[in-house]
Amino acid sequence: MQPGGSEAPHAAAGQPDWERWIEERAAASSLDIDRSRVVALAEHARRVLRAGAELHLTTIVDPREFLERHLGESFEGAALLDAAVEGAALDLGSGNGYPGIPIAAARPGLRLRLSEASVKKATFLRQVVADGGWSIEVIERQVQRAADLDGHGGPFRLITCRAVGGWAKILPRLVPALAPTGEILLWAGDEVPAIATRVVWRRLSVADRHALPGREQSWIWRIRAA
Repeated sequence: MQPGGSEAPHAAAGQPDWERWIEERAAASSLDIDRSRVVALAEHARRVLRAGAELHLTTIVDPREFLERHLGESFEGAALLDAAVEGAALDLGSGNGYPGIPIAAARPGLRLRLSEASVKKATFLRQVVADGGWSIEVIERQVQRAADLDGHGGPFRLITCRAVGGWAKILPRLVPALAPTGEILLWAGDEVPAIATRVVWRRLSVADRHALPGREQSWIWRIRAA
């Protein structure tokens, strides 16, 4: 059932069957997502594709590639978290809502915040959140240090960072916003170990990394306070 009670629509002839695709891709990451959340994720995907060019949300137009790069890689991050994980979560520089929204669908114990400085993108995210029945806050501001998150429900059990410019400088500044058992999931390449040797990274420790399926030198890095 969709949020609000209506049945999920069947895919029109020739159109991607997003609900089925999402369920299958989630299962490939050993995730079991509530059907209502699958329907909401499917509508989110459709809306990102429709508004992608206008709002600069994505350059990917092929549905299967979109599924893997945006939803699949988000599910890979969710699978690194305990199924019973709870607490506040922040998707830094969320943009199109990935990876934060799929992670929230897979790990419903997380209370998600999406931070986005662009007014147009933040407005888009608010519409997606409202129409999908998500309990998610959109923070319309640039987050570059822990103080920028005052009043938004920290400390954070999880911070996600994907396709965010300047992350190497920003992430060390967010350490005070992390809960004692908190961690950062960073989607990045093989530059991370060298960056982690910088003086400003003394407050962080790279725990491990998870390879992204089908991609060379691309990982999800698990990072914790040192």
